[in-house]
Amino acid sequence: MNDRRSGSRFAPFLAFALGVALGAIIAWAVVSSSGARVHVVEGQVASVNSTGTAFSLVNSTEGYRIGTYWQMGAGPWNDTLPTCLEPLTSGQKIRFGVINFAPTDNAFGGSVVVWVQCQD
Repeated sequence: MNDRRSGSRFAPFLAFALGVALGAIIAWAVVSSSGARVHVVEGQVASVNSTGTAFSLVNSTEGYRIGTYWQMGAGPWNDTLPTCLEPLTSGQKIRFGVINFAPTDNAFGGSVVVWVQCQD
């Protein structure tokens, strides 16, 4: 009989530990699923606008606005406009991250480039 009593003594602790673990898993799932997802795109630039703040890719109908950090090859990251996307240029190969966002209230939705890696 002693064995049964000692087992029942640990049941509340076991239920509590299981509840904490389950809560942690649910909290992790909610937090990790609510973050913005960055889509990585690679391609050849068809054209850059006259201010260097937007571009399009060859064989694509979508244009991209730049609000970004950028890197030339394996060099340091920069927060100015990418040198490989000089105004009115084309043909350069790039890799970039895009975040899509939904419209809210009176603000528009769309996509924005958050980083650019200029390919050599």
